[in-house]
Amino acid sequence: MSSRRTARKNAFLVLYQRDVTERQLDEVVERWRSYRGELDEYALALVHGVEREREALDGRLGEVALGWPVHRMSAVDRTILRLALYEMLHVEDVPAEVAVGEAMELAQGFSSDESPQFVGGVLRGAKEAWLGEIERHDRRVEHG
Repeated sequence: MSSRRTARKNAFLVLYQRDVTERQLDEVVERWRSYRGELDEYALALVHGVEREREALDGRLGEVALGWPVHRMSAVDRTILRLALYEMLHVEDVPAEVAVGEAMELAQGFSSDESPQFVGGVLRGAKEAWLGEIERHDRRVEHG
């Protein structure tokens, strides 16, 4: 079993290939398997989750990445942002700050020098926009 960091990186690579080649996800995953072997269970869950939620994720990213329409972002940054936002919104045991940090690390390894700051800024904006409301609600319920 690989670490979540490795699974996240592999999910990013599959999703990036899916984005730039515009091939069907199943075809991209099968190609991965033929060259690299099986994908970790967590990586597969991320890949399928991001693919399933892609339109909604892009909509949310468009709301917080002011001045940067999703289709104009680099494919690397767009893929990293989709993956991290998916984890923030749909994976319960991944704290938002972990998703942000992991995304910034992927950006540092795979994108431009400015990318980690861009990715971090967009994701922190997303955290404040959506998760901040959930956290405020939860605190009100706790202190009720």
